[in-house]
Parts: sequence; C-alpha cells; structure tokens
Amino acid sequence: MESQSIGSMIKILSETINQRANRDCKGFNLTMQQMKILHFLKTREGAQPATQKDIQDFMRISHPTVVNILRLMKEKGFIEISTSEKDKRMKLVRLTGREAPFVQEVIRGREQMEAQLVEGLSAQEQETLRRCLRKMYDNITARC
Repeated sequence: MESQSIGSMIKILSETINQRANRDCKGFNLTMQQMKILHFLKTREGAQPATQKDIQDFMRISHPTVVNILRLMKEKGFIEISTSEKDKRMKLVRLTGREAPFVQEVIRGREQMEAQLVEGLSAQEQETLRRCLRKMYDNITARC
C-alpha cells in the first residue's frame, strides 16, 4: 500500500470504512448514510427540528439524493417529515422513536471504529492527522 498515491490510499480506506459500516448497519435494515442521518437527528433532539436542507448540508449530498434517502427512512418508520408552519417550502424531519432500541449500540460501534482507526497514534499524531486531512479537504474544495 505504501507505493500507492495518497488519493488512492484515502479512497481504499474510505471504501473499507463504508463496507464495514454498511455491514454493521445491515442488521438494522439501514445503510451507513441512513445511520448517519439518524445520528445527526439524535444529536439535535430537543432542539429546533432539523430541516431537509440541514441534513443535505450535513451529509454534503444533493437535494434529490437526500429526498430519496429520507423517503426510504420514512417508509421504514424511522422518521416523520412535515411542512413548516412558518415557511411551507421547508420540510421538517423528526425521529419517530423507532430507532431508540439500537441507536446507542450504533453510536458505540461508530466510536469503536474510530478508536480502531487511530489505534497506536498518539493524541498529537491524531491532531496532526486531523489537521492534514482538513487541509487536504480545503485544498481540493478550493479548486471547485
């Protein structure tokens, strides 16, 4: 793997993480993207309801993609989608509670994967890695 480009190594790591996460989510009849949205909504519980646009921005996905993912999540009974009383163009997304039995297990799994990713790296190395990844992201998005 050392002879591969950095971009290739990042892609391989990303695909491996996605495969593992999708495998772990399969038991809950969810994809990794759906699970990320559930986690996002869970962190906002009790606050102002999330909008479809909030989820789109958080996930960095297109409007049609977020609409499709939310439609599937609604069909599975995990979310409710309603129209804002203040602005009829805004769609509000709320959890139904169906996720409650397993959401903590999913969060623990995500934390375990994160710990496994940085195993053997000091706190300083982890911070350097985060800084480098952020810089790489900024570099690539600045040219778009």
